[in-house]
Amino acid sequence: MKRLAIVAALGALALGQPAFAQDGAIEEVDPDAQAMMDEDREEGEMDAEALAMVAAIFTAMFQADPLTPEAEARLPAATSVAASLVPEGVYGEMMGQMMDSFLSPILEMAQSDGGGMSASELTEYTGLYGQDLEGLTAEERIELTRMFDPVYETRTKAQFDMIVGAADAVFAALEPGVRDGLAKAYASRFEAGELDALNAFFATPVGAKYARQSLVINTDPQVISGMMQSIPSLLEQLPVLMASFEDAEAGLPEPRGYDDLTPSEQRRASEILGVDQLALRESMAAADGIEEVMAEVAEDLEIALEQDEETMEEAEEAPESFEEAMEDIGEE
Repeated sequence: MKRLAIVAALGALALGQPAFAQDGAIEEVDPDAQAMMDEDREEGEMDAEALAMVAAIFTAMFQADPLTPEAEARLPAATSVAASLVPEGVYGEMMGQMMDSFLSPILEMAQSDGGGMSASELTEYTGLYGQDLEGLTAEERIELTRMFDPVYETRTKAQFDMIVGAADAVFAALEPGVRDGLAKAYASRFEAGELDALNAFFATPVGAKYARQSLVINTDPQVISGMMQSIPSLLEQLPVLMASFEDAEAGLPEPRGYDDLTPSEQRRASEILGVDQLALRESMAAADGIEEVMAEVAEDLEIALEQDEETMEEAEEAPESFEEAMEDIGEE
């Protein structure tokens, strides 16, 4: 009975109500426990308020112009087109297939390597960031994995399944809005006769198949493979893009640090932000340090890309060198 009373007290506190014993007297509740539950409730309320605020901001940011009277008149036909192109459940199906297309090869690769943690995972797990764990053999990584996490493979599979399931749920929630927006877009961009022609086409067997597959086909392994084949070209463009960012700021002064501000500006900034001047100086210095680290990372990435290009060029030249060597041997 005492356990039931405690549960009742906890539930009452969660609802902000006093807890009563069976005889009607108010039960005494541990002040620390009550403080923790009050804090949890406040955090939950703050989270809900934050989510509502974010939703309101996004709604305000992405307001579209109202439809013209002509487009409103075409909306029923456009809604039928949108329903064909985005049938019920297609977004969940599409994203589930896409996640599976991306994640399954990664999972298969991990399993083919014996199912052990990668060097980066071991680094994060052990905290040995100063050690070179890349040099571990597959057998050593598997042995360590079995020590640290005997159910690693099961856990990894569960995480992959969770990610796919979460993607299904998230994009299923987005689907009605996409369908509604697509209907309005078609109503704005297509004439009544064109919408009727589209609906007539979607009523045919091949049209219905096309409409059903028009989104899902983008998750086909052939499409994903084609995208992955383009990654080297994308990587080649990264240095150019990074240089473009630098060129865009050419001639502009660097943002001012705390010590670049006048004393009055320092005081005013501190006042606006609600922190003392020393804390603001330290915080801005720390933020500047993070930017320097990120710049170093970007520079290291650029160097690594250049090295990869050199390695690929050497690999392409290797067969010619081998043939030349064989020719030299033949001449001898």
